[in-house]
Amino acid sequence: MSKVTTLDGMVAQIEPGSVVAVGGGGLVRKPLAACAALALRDVPIELTTFLGGPDVDLLVGMGVVNRLQFAYVGMDALGLAPNFRRAREKGGLQVVEWTEAMYIAGVEAASRRVPFMPTVSGPGAELMDLPESPFVRFPCPLTGTTLTAVPAISPDVLLIHATQADHAGNVRIAGDGFLDPYLARAAKRVLVTAESVVERLPDDISDHETTLSRLWVTAVAEVPGGSGFTSSYPQSPVDYRRGTEYLTNAQDRGWLEEFCRDLAKENSR
Repeated sequence: MSKVTTLDGMVAQIEPGSVVAVGGGGLVRKPLAACAALALRDVPIELTTFLGGPDVDLLVGMGVVNRLQFAYVGMDALGLAPNFRRAREKGGLQVVEWTEAMYIAGVEAASRRVPFMPTVSGPGAELMDLPESPFVRFPCPLTGTTLTAVPAISPDVLLIHATQADHAGNVRIAGDGFLDPYLARAAKRVLVTAESVVERLPDDISDHETTLSRLWVTAVAEVPGGSGFTSSYPQSPVDYRRGTEYLTNAQDRGWLEEFCRDLAKENSR
């Protein structure tokens, strides 16, 4: 059964109020075309991200994020994420902040289908005492050591940009896979844009590449350049010129809408 669809057909599957996770990390392999198409639909979502970048900033700037869970949001070498920073400074965005270790534990809990994961990360961290904190300290029943119960992170939808996919839904990621393979097991649906879609993935997958089985993938769309100005190894490095242009103009709502339209249109198949 072919799992190939279009970019528009893919994002149309995301219902209002969905918990949406985004793969990649920082300025690496972010599914910006999918995020732009989703933002233009103007449906409210809850966003969860491990290492967020322009994906988070774009969706926050377009006003579709009602709640955000994150371990990190920034633009790496380009600096701070302007729309995310403004929303945090104004206090108008409901957020839950995680440490990276706790976020990984939350994804692992969901992939194992358990409600929480115990971790030693957390005790002593200020985020444990924030009003919105979902984390609970408890004594280990075996040693008495104080542990943190980290709730499972179970996205309704995961968006990934990949190097290649095939018609059956098998996915190949060149370079760092970040948390994508684990998020794929934690999410209810996995929607993938890829630089290319082929009939069947090649057999000579490198040890330095990550693969996702079709068992975890809901749909794939061929979207060359779908990572926008973030890198997509080996096709394209970070486009710092376009990234700087984004930073300069991203808080102008009219410019941001046009940026989303251009990104979704130029990469739509």
